[in-house]
Amino acid sequence: MKGKVRGIMILLGFAALGGLAYLAAYHWQAQQTRQYSRVPAVEDCDLRAGACRRAVAGGWVSLSITPRTIPLMKPLHLSVEIDGLGAHAVQVEIRGLNMDMGLNRTLLQGIQDGRWEGETILPICSQRRMQWEAAVRLDGDGRFEVPFVFDTRRE
Repeated sequence: MKGKVRGIMILLGFAALGGLAYLAAYHWQAQQTRQYSRVPAVEDCDLRAGACRRAVAGGWVSLSITPRTIPLMKPLHLSVEIDGLGAHAVQVEIRGLNMDMGLNRTLLQGIQDGRWEGETILPICSQRRMQWEAAVRLDGDGRFEVPFVFDTRRE
């Protein structure tokens, strides 16, 4: 009987630890999302034509993606330029807007003062035309999320 009670107590302990770990991860992820001040999306800018630029808190953020055809399942080069804002970390989080495509977050490397670069790959979707949002996240003088909308077409 004592062995059974002990086994049940151990099982309940593991269940409680698992529940606490889940709640801690959920809280941490929610805090990460809430801490960014999101600015309105850039209107009338086509990333296929070149870099898109957005005013943010007295400065500017621009994003470019190459190759400009923005192919699926091929490496994409992301380039972010920042002017008038301090940043010690920059990442780009790409989200599917008309279908959830999972997490695609790229931490960019500082190349020179105000210029950050990295690479990512977009997955193929079952939909022929997919709309995406590339949210540039800046950590520095403030925490800003700057969204840029674009689309891809499956050939």
